[in-house]
Amino acid sequence: MKNTLSVRLYGGLILAVLLVLVVGFMSVYSVEQQAKESSLVDHSQRVLMKLRDIRYNLLQMRGARRAFAITGNPSYMTMYTKGDAAIPPALVALKELLADNPTQMMHAQSIEDSIHNVFTYWNADGKVTAGITQAQLQQIVTEEESRLNAVYSLFEKVKSNEDRLLVIRKARTEQSVTQSKTVLITGVSLLMMVVLLLINTVIQAFKSRYRAGLRLQASIDELAKVNSLTEEKNWLLTGLSEINTQMQDVKSTSELANRIITAIIHYNQLPAGALYLYDDDIKKLKLTAGYALPGTKKMTLSIGEGMVGAAAQQKDVLVVKDVPKEYWHLQTASGFGAPGELAYMPLWLNGELKGVVELVSFGSFSEQEKRFLQMISNHLSVAIHSRLAADSVTKLLTQVQFQKEFLEQQQHNLKRANEELQKQAQILQSSEEELKVQEEELRQINAELEERNEAVEIARQTLSQKARELEAASRYKSEFLANMSHELRTPLNSVLILAKLLSENKAKNLNDKQIEYANIIHKSGSDLLNLINDILDLSKIEAGKVEIHAEKVLLQHITINMRSMFDVVSQEKQVSFTVNVASGISEQIITDQQRVEQIIKNLLSNAFKFTPKGGAVSLNIFSPSNFIPTAATLKEAKQIIAFEVKDTGIGIPADKQQLIFEAFQQADGSTSRKYGGTGLGLSISRELIRMLGGELRLESKDGEGSIFTLYLPVNVSEVLPNIGVHNNDTSVAEAFVLDPSVIPLQTVIKDDRSIVKPGDKVMLIIEDDFSFASILNEFARNKGYKTIVALQGDEGLYYAKSYKPSAIILDMQLPVLDGWNIIRLLKQEDTTKHIPVHIISAADEAKLAAGGALAYLKKPVQKADLEMAFNLIRRKLQGNIKKVLVIAGESLTGESLKGLFDSRHVEAVCTYAKSVKVAIELAKDELFDCIIADIGNDIEKGIKSLQELQQHPDTKVVPVIIYLDGDISSTDELQLKKISNVIIRESSQSKDRLMDELELFLHKVQEVDQTNLKFANSAAPVLDDFQTLAKRRILVVDDDMRNVFVLTTLLEEHQMQVYTANDGKEAIDMLLQHSDIELVLMDIMMPEMDGYEAMRRIRAMQQFNNLPMIALTAKAMTGDREKCIEAGASDYITKPVDNNKLLSLMRVWLSQ
Repeated sequence: MKNTLSVRLYGGLILAVLLVLVVGFMSVYSVEQQAKESSLVDHSQRVLMKLRDIRYNLLQMRGARRAFAITGNPSYMTMYTKGDAAIPPALVALKELLADNPTQMMHAQSIEDSIHNVFTYWNADGKVTAGITQAQLQQIVTEEESRLNAVYSLFEKVKSNEDRLLVIRKARTEQSVTQSKTVLITGVSLLMMVVLLLINTVIQAFKSRYRAGLRLQASIDELAKVNSLTEEKNWLLTGLSEINTQMQDVKSTSELANRIITAIIHYNQLPAGALYLYDDDIKKLKLTAGYALPGTKKMTLSIGEGMVGAAAQQKDVLVVKDVPKEYWHLQTASGFGAPGELAYMPLWLNGELKGVVELVSFGSFSEQEKRFLQMISNHLSVAIHSRLAADSVTKLLTQVQFQKEFLEQQQHNLKRANEELQKQAQILQSSEEELKVQEEELRQINAELEERNEAVEIARQTLSQKARELEAASRYKSEFLANMSHELRTPLNSVLILAKLLSENKAKNLNDKQIEYANIIHKSGSDLLNLINDILDLSKIEAGKVEIHAEKVLLQHITINMRSMFDVVSQEKQVSFTVNVASGISEQIITDQQRVEQIIKNLLSNAFKFTPKGGAVSLNIFSPSNFIPTAATLKEAKQIIAFEVKDTGIGIPADKQQLIFEAFQQADGSTSRKYGGTGLGLSISRELIRMLGGELRLESKDGEGSIFTLYLPVNVSEVLPNIGVHNNDTSVAEAFVLDPSVIPLQTVIKDDRSIVKPGDKVMLIIEDDFSFASILNEFARNKGYKTIVALQGDEGLYYAKSYKPSAIILDMQLPVLDGWNIIRLLKQEDTTKHIPVHIISAADEAKLAAGGALAYLKKPVQKADLEMAFNLIRRKLQGNIKKVLVIAGESLTGESLKGLFDSRHVEAVCTYAKSVKVAIELAKDELFDCIIADIGNDIEKGIKSLQELQQHPDTKVVPVIIYLDGDISSTDELQLKKISNVIIRESSQSKDRLMDELELFLHKVQEVDQTNLKFANSAAPVLDDFQTLAKRRILVVDDDMRNVFVLTTLLEEHQMQVYTANDGKEAIDMLLQHSDIELVLMDIMMPEMDGYEAMRRIRAMQQFNNLPMIALTAKAMTGDREKCIEAGASDYITKPVDNNKLLSLMRVWLSQ
């Protein structure tokens, strides 16, 4: 049978191989034929393509000639020149392709001759010029068409021949494919029949062998069961033998218990276990032995207490599964672990409980292990009983021996006691006399202690008084600084504003000298203001009220800021200024950028101040190599960076170098008169450096200049762990400093930035691909836009902020600043966040969803895609559809609001969220104009939710309308008003009021959006438009007539109607008399009734709940803003008042 099977298999395999060879040979032959025919088809296609190229170029040349003849514009002849250069090589290529066909080659030669004939005519008799007449042009066109038609007829001959050949070749290819299919199908069919026969033969052989294998496997399984039972029995007996061996030759119960538990654990390979023995004296289970137990294990347990006590109440082994982690844990050097199962084995003998064994397993106990425990339990009970009995006998013998020795000792002690009593009787007499002496000494010691206690109490009271005096002195100092700031800033306010108004000379009645005087007054006042600020800064630092905010800082931004700040200074003083950054140092450090720049700015200011004309100042940034720090924080730092400010100024003598770091001190008292300055700068810098964990070193010689070197840790959070790091990895966007002086403005693509006027539709195109940017430029112009083109990110951001375009088309993968960060920076500013941004990029679409873009197109794009994008932008600009986010609650639902929106015809799109968290997620993907929040009747929870909403970057700038159901306290109302001025309570008319507020708000948003579309260009700064302030009614409340005069003058210059009041009481009377007042400017420090009290009383009057009030104060201490807002102020501004800032603030509040 084996020989027959082999013959069948070999015969079938040989036949199959032969069939494969035959089919393979036929397939290869067919493929070669198809390849040959395909190459011929491709040859014909290339000939036709070349003909189309030549014809296209001829048409382009003809069109260029006619356009030039009609318009006279020589730029049209560019296409003629390109065609003239492209046709000869194309003809050569055509002849090469037709070289294998004599007929076609003859036609190709004729085509070349005809085209040469056309070119000859075009360059001679048919040449066109700018001043050609219509008749001449008509004659040339007629002759030109005749000659070109001759060429086209030859094209048709070549094309028809190639089309005929193409049909023949395709037919041959299809015939070859049909033959190949027939051969393959036949061969594969025969091959499948042979393979199926072979498979059937093999299957029959395997079936017979499989049945024999099953019989053999059954025998093996039976034998394995017998072996398994034998092995289990042997294992149980071996374990019992080992445990019996361990229980021999023990001398105590504790030793027996330790041996038992150790033997069980080792034999069963368990991680931990314990043995509790029952103590008849205390009627409790007592922990006698343990292995790898946790430290929290109880030493004694009552019967029924815990799992151990419960196990003691039954006779069988108890296994506990799914053990909680907190109930039983295994402790190792590397951590904690939870057991998989616990097993409890009660030990009983003749109805008496001897103990309980507790065992732990990481996995589960097998049935074999459970039978083992059941089997050894009786043996263990007998051994423990025997050992306890032996211990009891030993204990009784020990007690008898001890009592015998104790009696003998008592007899001996009685004899000695009698002798000692006699001696003590004698000693007592002498002791009584000594006690009397000691009593007198103690009386004296007590008197001395009382005197010392009185002295300590007096010292404690003195220290307490000193502490109170110190606290009062600190409070007086803070109050003095605040009052000094107020008293100095109040007159400064008048000086600076009036000097500014005079220097502007709007009335054109001052000469140049008088304007110069006004500028000097303004500069002197600003210097005095800087002195006040320096004193307050030093006071805050000494009081520990200045906090360090660590963040990731790019060194490039520090250098750019220093350049932009001191380049003008260096030019004015004619002092050389250089900034050098060593190669190989870290590009990014973690520190407080504001404080570091404050220190470097102070050092550079001093360097320029004390460096004469023609000198040099440099800022060098490097990693120190041989620097040995003295500050403990720098010793702990892994990396140190140095900022060196070097100058060629007057220098500092060695004996004065320590003095300059003291407050109000300079190297020479005369320098303050010669060079100016207060001497506070280095004192403030020294304290800031200490807070940043660094140190400052000075090298200087009198008359040779100075070198100040600031050493800082690269990562301040490593050496000052209490300082948290603010993650800036919104990073490049938040850290990016826009420096117009270093931005290259592209001039390659001609755009319309020089002719843009206010009111124009302007499209900003930010695209680094020159070709695609040019296409977008022309496309936008055809759509009626004036265009501005930027080829890199920082350039585009500069144009966006300068020109405020109507819309932006943005690529994402840009040099210098990428598209994602451009969007973030645009959305952060009120003046640019409304601009629709349409992205056209090859970047990932998913990442773009969170950027706040209008829409997205993925490159490459077609003309239809561009049409769709521009239509979307047009609808966005024309529609002004506002988006409202509704945080729904019990009162406001989607259905109820939908009906209200429909009935009022409100043009707004509503998006609904069930909670604040959902609202925040929605705000990440879409920009909303307004949020309506229904907080229900749980006011406390609602306030927390709204505060969370206000803290999130995507929602904190979105205005909120609050809707609530229930009464609220004045405290809650104050907290809600910090979030929103519009609070609506549930009532029969509340829904109508909600819609009124929403319609009013959306209308104002639209007005503000249109107002914010300001125009700017690179040649002129952006000026705020304050025309909306004209004819507005303003109340100025101030007890200082100088301030009243200054503010009145400023406001009246902008055509506002001004009312005045000298204190809070007079302000209230004025408001009651003139209820049409639209805004109040409220001073804080006033007699009779100060600003805080006045604002509280005004807010208590219902008709003035929404009246904007801006607090004016010269106090610049911490907490002033919060006190003003709490008192009822809408906003807050410090004196001296910045004119533009005040006017901008007034415009914002008057627009609401």
